[in-house]
Amino acid sequence: MNKYEYVKRQLAKTNKKNDENYIITRIWHLLNNYDIKINTQQYVVRPDNNQSTKYGLIDLYFPQFKLAIEIDEAHHKNEVNQTLDQIRKNDIVIALDCEFIRIDATQSIEEIHKKIDQVVRKINLLKDENGFIPWDIDKEYNPTTYIEQGYIDADDNISLKTVADCCNVFGAGYNNGYQQSGAPHKFEENTDIKRLNFFPNKEWNNKLHNNEDVFTEYSTDQIRNEDYFNKRMFERNQRTALFAYSKTSTGNFEAVFKGLYVLNREESKKTGVLTYNRISKIMPTYYPSNVTQPVKIAEAYNEDGYKVAHFYTEDQIKKFNEKYCDEYKLVKTTTKYHIQ
Repeated sequence: MNKYEYVKRQLAKTNKKNDENYIITRIWHLLNNYDIKINTQQYVVRPDNNQSTKYGLIDLYFPQFKLAIEIDEAHHKNEVNQTLDQIRKNDIVIALDCEFIRIDATQSIEEIHKKIDQVVRKINLLKDENGFIPWDIDKEYNPTTYIEQGYIDADDNISLKTVADCCNVFGAGYNNGYQQSGAPHKFEENTDIKRLNFFPNKEWNNKLHNNEDVFTEYSTDQIRNEDYFNKRMFERNQRTALFAYSKTSTGNFEAVFKGLYVLNREESKKTGVLTYNRISKIMPTYYPSNVTQPVKIAEAYNEDGYKVAHFYTEDQIKKFNEKYCDEYKLVKTTTKYHIQ
């Protein structure tokens, strides 16, 4: 998919909502910049606050700037909806660590245009700041992008096209003819890489729970489920680098990285359903063993001692630290990098 096809699909999702379509289309055309990515109807998993809706959809989202735009039509004006909107806004801000801007579509066209102009000016200012990375749709879907980065992060909402791509992020070196649903990790013991469906179908009813911190695997075929349950419990790897095969903002089904999970044996025994707990949203990526890789200058570890990232440049370390503010322990691997 090229940028033109992608943007057309994003705008087409607003066709049945007149206010949304007008405002989003105007913002896009005023920006007039193909280095900026837009997502309409951005899917967001909401924190588990016992609300009835476990996800939210943002009218317009700019992932490069973590900027959410919500367009409020007339039905948002009543007191009940305003309360629900505020709760939803808070959930989205927490989930994405983003800024949230509302545009009131019930105002005059002059006032709507003023607000649109403010949004466009803000985005252009953010674009001119240091650290802006132009949108490259080819790099976005290329496993090499994340291999060179040294890690893959579920909070970045990364989608890949094929199972081979999912495995190749971790150094598998497969071609796109690879037909399995996953493979053992070549560099981390007791770990599988898997792309799983998370929508009901004839054979499986897998589910993501608790803000995606838990997932379950369950076959609707009782005999098959029992056989798979026993193999996974007693024979196969206990950890899973998970990609959820689901519909994304492109309108296509893609493999979305969710993190590293470990089989919860006690819960699985109790329920008879394979249950996994997420132990890291970040995983290190790997070059294939037959490829010469750059020198690693540092690594990052979580509080449990799991290595979540490799670093090859000072800029990568700086970017990681800016995002995580010393949440992870950095360890040097060469004299090129000195911990402050």
